[in-house]
Amino acid sequence: MVEGLVLLGVTFLHVFLCPYTKVEESFNLQAIHDLLFHGTDVTEFDHNTFPGVVPRTFIGSIGVAAMCALPCRAFVAWGLPRIACHYLARLALASLTVAALSYLARAVHMKFGRPVGIAFTLITALQFHVPFYASRTLPNTFALASASLAHAEWLAGRRPHRAILLLAFTVVVLRCDLLPWAGLVGLHMVASKLISLQPGLLVGVAAAAASLTLTVFVDSVFWGRWLWPEGEVLWFNTAENRSSEWGVMPLHWYWTSALPRALLGALPLAVLGVLLERRLRPHLACVALYIALYSFLPHKEVRFLLPVLPLFNIAAAAGAWRLWNNQKKSVMWRAGCCCAMALLTATLAATVLMTAVSRHNYPGGYALAELHRMEVSEAVLAQHAGRNLTVHIDVSAAMTGVSRFGEVGLPWVYSKAEGMSQEEFREQHFEYLLTPQQQVEGYHVLWRQNGYKGLRLHWQPRALLERLAKFWQSPVEILLEPRIFIQKRL
Repeated sequence: MVEGLVLLGVTFLHVFLCPYTKVEESFNLQAIHDLLFHGTDVTEFDHNTFPGVVPRTFIGSIGVAAMCALPCRAFVAWGLPRIACHYLARLALASLTVAALSYLARAVHMKFGRPVGIAFTLITALQFHVPFYASRTLPNTFALASASLAHAEWLAGRRPHRAILLLAFTVVVLRCDLLPWAGLVGLHMVASKLISLQPGLLVGVAAAAASLTLTVFVDSVFWGRWLWPEGEVLWFNTAENRSSEWGVMPLHWYWTSALPRALLGALPLAVLGVLLERRLRPHLACVALYIALYSFLPHKEVRFLLPVLPLFNIAAAAGAWRLWNNQKKSVMWRAGCCCAMALLTATLAATVLMTAVSRHNYPGGYALAELHRMEVSEAVLAQHAGRNLTVHIDVSAAMTGVSRFGEVGLPWVYSKAEGMSQEEFREQHFEYLLTPQQQVEGYHVLWRQNGYKGLRLHWQPRALLERLAKFWQSPVEILLEPRIFIQKRL
């Protein structure tokens, strides 16, 4: 219970430290906004103007919006800005994700003992990626919550039919690329005699059909045409093989880059856990095979592995507990326990640094908030005069934190039209620009919003000691540079 509250607190902390979102999260975030503020008036929804490369399901967004509807109405009635509902939506999603992970932790407790369940939750809380993404409106995050419930049933071996149902829903509605994973889990359950082949297939086909019916009927209403969103995503990524347009990584990238960054010190502990806890070997073998198969897709992202990362943490928890429990047996076990503590301490240090870096990755969101803060008096004068203050939001700003939750309404009017030249800026007579361009004819710089540039390690002994003497200064310095400029018309 306490460890679950710790994990919840960490995910909430990430929301407040990094409140804004990037382009990958924009569809579900804008959908939640539109559901809250436009209701059933689909013509006003953001996806009509910015549909994205492939359609996505509204089902996850509907769930979060339903949780936030009443509190959001209260916020609006109290005169709070829309950004308050943005925080509320992210906190609601974080709560759902942590609830699913806590359910998984209870299954770990039943299977491997309470200490391993506690260690799993605490190791997860020490890491960066799972707590950071737990509140972010990615399809991968919704899949993390749904898959964690399925993994709990799979590990416990109590209700395999429920695991199949949840995985079918996850694949058909949320993330089609988990299809190989669902197949591997199903094969393991059949091979380990948790379920017979024929009943398993019947449950899987029925669950997939029900999930397909749900997503087709719901999403066709919002998109205005008959479609299966994840089916189009599957076709885009496999048949057309167009995911490579967003970058190609080598075959080994998940093993040599993604997993070390996502798991940090838990990775060697997970290897140890597999070696020491034989009951985990089939489950982690399935994970390894899934990642090996998934590695053949050219475009790779750490977040694509998000649904299976908790399984590595379970193995890490088993390894850490075995070291702790046996430390009195010999010097070797005590040395291993000390190494585990050092790995988890290093994990926490890396998480702090990665969080500090992430705070500077959303200059567009901060720039829009700064514009509203700086030009309060100008907005009051414009409102009294009955005129609008028009803001053009460049692609770079829109991709790094700007969303409809950041808008404040009249007299502010916003444009996100793409591909506009400087001549078109002047023709449109925008009052303000949010742009990465420092010089725009007819405008002057009102504010420079910094963003992340890189890291500098102070390794010289004197500089290192000076920074360490001030406990709030890290030996690693975060370098910033202007990313978004607020331009005001002359």
